Amino acid sequence: MSNVSSSTPAGAIGSIAPLFLPNPVTLYETRARRLCALAEYEPPLRDYLSFAAQVVMVQQALSRQDSDAPMPTTTLHVDWVTPPLSMARLLQDSFWQESLTTLLAALSPHVPTPVQTVLGRLKKLDTVQRTSAARALLDNDTSLTGSDGAPFFWAALSLTAMQRVARSKIVVDEKSGAERHLCPLCGNAPVASIVHPDGLRYLHCRLCESEWHVVRALCSNCEGSRDIDYWSLEKQFPAIKAESCGECHSYLKILYQKDDKDVDAVADDLASLALDARLEDEGFSRSSINPFLFPSS
Repeated sequence: MSNVSSSTPAGAIGSIAPLFLPNPVTLYETRARRLCALAEYEPPLRDYLSFAAQVVMVQQALSRQDSDAPMPTTTLHVDWVTPPLSMARLLQDSFWQESLTTLLAALSPHVPTPVQTVLGRLKKLDTVQRTSAARALLDNDTSLTGSDGAPFFWAALSLTAMQRVARSKIVVDEKSGAERHLCPLCGNAPVASIVHPDGLRYLHCRLCESEWHVVRALCSNCEGSRDIDYWSLEKQFPAIKAESCGECHSYLKILYQKDDKDVDAVADDLASLALDARLEDEGFSRSSINPFLFPSS
């Protein structure tokens, strides 16, 4: 077993760190900067990437506020079988409700009228309605938030999940579980893969923002290995590929830090929608959801 503090790799199993834990303030700062840079690089997506950067900057401000709170005594035991960060407990955490309220208020003066309408609708929801909507969203059901309102709920939930992971004592079981396609901390799917400069592949959780190691020869969705292909639009996105699986007919992006050290799982995935269109034309379905781009239920 290894005891792990926040913002560090979890104790290495052999020579490989099984987990990397998030630093909320640093992550949001670099993500906002990346989104702004990508907005200039991808003119068709400029407005939406700039909007996403606004949301991330509010998340960063909220993460700084929570950093002054007393450190919790929670221990999360990672056994690679049962995720220790309970979604039921997450929904009981008042911080996510407070974060959502602050997020909606902070964004209202700075967004276009259609988005203001969405924010106004969400502001009218009471605590019970918000909890029901969030519970459904965690099950990939946007019927109560709307696909247009889901990113705001997810932003508050993700911030809370990441804070609780970063501020907890993490104990990692060195025995590998049978399945690695979901986050070992919160049980959510990855938004993308990150290949670190040392060549190791980590999946980046779309909710708590942790990263966990999975060998590159396996599909990140079904863990199959017989029919893996890689697709790219190299001139447009030189540091990004999509890994497809012929067994489950899904795909997920892979971002290569050796080709661009500034790649961000959420930002670069969002900016490379042209690659998604290519894979969908080939008959593959995306295995996860970007937190800024929820489909309608």
